[in-house]
Amino acid sequence: MNSLPANNPDWLVKKIIQMGGTISFYDYMNFVLNDPVNGYYGSGKAKLGVGGDFVTSSSLSDDFAFLVGRQIEDWLFQFKSVFLSNQKLAVIEFGAGDGSFMSGLIKYLLGSSKNFLKGVSFIIIEPNKGMVEKQKNKLEDLLSLGIDILWKGLEEVEENNINGIVIANEVLDALPVERITFSKEKLFRQAVSIDKKSYRLFLDEMPITSELEKSIELAKSELGITIPPKDALEGWTTEWHVDNSEWLKALYGKINNGILLIIDYAKEAEKYYTSRNSDGTMVTYKNQKMIPNVLDSPGNCDLTSHLCVETLINDAENVGFNTVGITKQGEALLALGLAERLYGIQKEFKEDLSNALLRRETLLRLVDPVCLGDFKWFVFNKFKEKKKNINSSCFR
Repeated sequence: MNSLPANNPDWLVKKIIQMGGTISFYDYMNFVLNDPVNGYYGSGKAKLGVGGDFVTSSSLSDDFAFLVGRQIEDWLFQFKSVFLSNQKLAVIEFGAGDGSFMSGLIKYLLGSSKNFLKGVSFIIIEPNKGMVEKQKNKLEDLLSLGIDILWKGLEEVEENNINGIVIANEVLDALPVERITFSKEKLFRQAVSIDKKSYRLFLDEMPITSELEKSIELAKSELGITIPPKDALEGWTTEWHVDNSEWLKALYGKINNGILLIIDYAKEAEKYYTSRNSDGTMVTYKNQKMIPNVLDSPGNCDLTSHLCVETLINDAENVGFNTVGITKQGEALLALGLAERLYGIQKEFKEDLSNALLRRETLLRLVDPVCLGDFKWFVFNKFKEKKKNINSSCFR
């Protein structure tokens, strides 16, 4: 059983005790990531990049944003030429981390389509206020150039107002999840309890809710997903992504004509909800190390789980999105010109071998299936006129 000694932060100890000594894993994950004063993201203490707790594709270098920028630029040009020639378009990033992706994207567009930028606004929707200061520092030089960059809450965006592109890069994996555990031939909701004498956290069980039961039954009837799977042993546990549907529904209502690009770790249901995957995918990241103990360093490290491919697509389509396609990150970036960019590095740094090798290694990490290349790209759209069609270069 995962547990920790009595070194848990006072704020979390008090919160759990005030709630009776036991909270759901969903609440635990929400607190340690999103508490506005003490949470990893909520307080802004999250450290991204090579010198931080973990790397994202965009924190390695601007190469990732430049390659994705080619796709976004192409989509924007198609929007302008097909049916939105007189409207200002928006590029919206949801949960922008430290601002690296938005910074790299705008730099790419400045170099490729500077005049086109006048017709585009950039909006960051950041639910964790503690991260906004980091993003503004990262984008300070671009703001000084007069680039139209705004920060908003999703609730501040008017219904059916977005015309453009919405990007969620490594966002949904950090939304709080329920964890379902199989014990004594029954399903339970995983919980986190605290020993009031030692203040030791430990994983516990609490009764499953009727809402969770309905959700599990719906997944079985619509997708053929059985929880628990056949031959599941005592203690089998998995994540259940209860917030994806509400997030997609809220976003769908804001889009008038738009494309949604979701980039994240994801597994197919047949690999996710199998008896062999007996403890789900939930891990923590700290100091560039993956830690399987999900109770480690609460509030001071990332806590993340994979998405399920089928349930995400099903949730998106149930709220009204059209699925354009899904591909692996490695394949998408190669389709967008990663090989050519590798060749360009060879020419650009032909007198500087060490820098050439470093840039080459960074690019290869983006497509290496052991590193970041196994990310999935999901592309959805919503158009007022359903016959409209926008091509996507990232699908070969």
